[in-house]
Amino acid sequence: MKRIVIKIGTAIMTKCNRLNYKWLDTKSKEISALVKKGDEVIIVASGAVAAGMETLNIKKRPKETIKLQALSGIGQIRLITVFAQVFKKSGIDIAQVLLTHHSFSTQGERENLNQVINSYLKKGIIPLINENDVVSKEELMENSSNKFTDNDVLAALVAIELKADRLLLITDVEGLCDVDPKKNKCANVVEKIDNIDRDIENMASRETNSLGRGGMISKILAAKMVKKHKIETIVGSGSHNILDLLDGNVKRTLFKS
Repeated sequence: MKRIVIKIGTAIMTKCNRLNYKWLDTKSKEISALVKKGDEVIIVASGAVAAGMETLNIKKRPKETIKLQALSGIGQIRLITVFAQVFKKSGIDIAQVLLTHHSFSTQGERENLNQVINSYLKKGIIPLINENDVVSKEELMENSSNKFTDNDVLAALVAIELKADRLLLITDVEGLCDVDPKKNKCANVVEKIDNIDRDIENMASRETNSLGRGGMISKILAAKMVKKHKIETIVGSGSHNILDLLDGNVKRTLFKS
């Protein structure tokens, strides 16, 4: 049995600025297969703002933080509803867990987080985690100095706190490439990384799509964080089966623990 934190990025779970329901349905079956074979899975999901835009039929992501907060609050309802529906098909329940940086600020807060999430995992329930943007706006702000400014870092903090074995960051590219794969078709995936040095950091692109906030640089940061705690990180494309990503049957980047 392994404890796995799976972070799903906005870029891969949306299509044409809307939630990709077919993709989410497929991934829910793959994740459910992990749970049914005995693994414990925690999901950190982006997409609340995109879901809010879909609900209100907004085509372009606004820049004002207060508008993004409002969209996130609306979108969280759609997001958790969709996740609950797709996982219910496999007989698995979902529990929503909204966090702020205060959730990691004291020993008491961390113990409470551990108790709640562990209680779900023991019952075979998948915790679905996101930042509570309505009361914690830093993730939505440019150049924020908050403890976690995107869900890659949040996923790393959760993996560390819950003593996960693996952190899987699902995105819209095959992994860390030697050049930006969105600009160069000859890009090669770096499939295994033992040490995260300056050369590796320089490979990371800061680019993401119009709905996302992270990019490859935040995935490098997340991998560095968990590596100190002997947790391995996998960065791979959501076009692949999650079990294949974890088992190394497809191209992806593995950051050794």
